[in-house]
Amino acid sequence: MVNFDPARHIRNVLAEASTVLTQSDGTVLEGISGRPGAGEEALAGMRIGVDRIVLEPGSEFELHTHEGDHILYVLASEGFIHVDGTDFRMRAGDTVYVPAKYPHGVKTDPAVELPLEILAFGVPHAPLDSPHRMTLVGNGEIRESAGHPDAQR
Repeated sequence: MVNFDPARHIRNVLAEASTVLTQSDGTVLEGISGRPGAGEEALAGMRIGVDRIVLEPGSEFELHTHEGDHILYVLASEGFIHVDGTDFRMRAGDTVYVPAKYPHGVKTDPAVELPLEILAFGVPHAPLDSPHRMTLVGNGEIRESAGHPDAQR
């Protein structure tokens, strides 16, 4: 059982130092940064955690998978998540549950000039600088229709 340690278990995702995110091959994800939130080993030895992710206009996470499930919470702006072959619009206040088995990607809306800010909760959770945080799938590109007004929602 883990004891509560405020030095480790209270983190401010607005004030922590920002880190550059990379793909599993070490390639920098241009225009995407993150700030780590609280995290710890949970039941059954799996790590639970949250991070703040900021996607600058024009940036995207290509199609990828994670070891575990996660929930995205949109803090600010709007963009798209591509899951199971479909683009879904995300706006501030939206939450999205993504099962681990689904390749997915996140893309900013080309018509929006503000960065897309997301809280990403995961179980198990990999640190922002982990080379095993995500695995690219196929050609890794989100459909060109992501900015199309007919996207779901």
